[in-house]
Amino acid sequence: MKIYFDGCNHTSAEYLNYRYKIDDWKEKRWSKILANKLGGEEYNFASAGSSNQRILRNITVNHNICDYDLAVIQMSFADRTEFFHNDNYIHVSPKKVFKFFMDGYGDEEILRFWKLYYENIHSKQYEEAYEVMIKKSIKAICKSNNVPLVLMTNCWRKEESYDLLISHKKYGRITPEDRHPRLESQTIIADDIYNFINITSVL
Repeated sequence: MKIYFDGCNHTSAEYLNYRYKIDDWKEKRWSKILANKLGGEEYNFASAGSSNQRILRNITVNHNICDYDLAVIQMSFADRTEFFHNDNYIHVSPKKVFKFFMDGYGDEEILRFWKLYYENIHSKQYEEAYEVMIKKSIKAICKSNNVPLVLMTNCWRKEESYDLLISHKKYGRITPEDRHPRLESQTIIADDIYNFINITSVL
């Protein structure tokens, strides 16, 4: 069984490396633990700072979902987006352009543009509409290709329903400032998804 994973740092779990100094952090993250429990192969395409736009681009442009037997996708914060620059897609959020993805580590004109964008153009209504559009697109793509889907989020809105919520309120946080799930929570997250799959007969 080949399992497709995508999401932001809650799914990539890159923070396990720089927060806990774990060399084999990919073996400790919940996606690997879940893949092992299901007897499958883990294909984790998640990235720290990822937007929902990137997740949709991945599943429609970069990867063929037909190659997989199960998709486990964690949608990210709706106010994030991305843009193409210097042959790379750059993650963007209201707080920052993720400069470590940029050649030359930043461009003041670009940073100024995104600051003005979030201050004067972006709106809550816009981001919520795009969240719904992307969510429905992911579900339709998986359904049309007969790929079972577990669709999760780390930022629950009461207007939208998801299969599971990966939040610091449920799984704890590393520090008061860092809301990523703790190392010991990785197994619990994997168990919760595994139980959901069995209870709902996703597979």
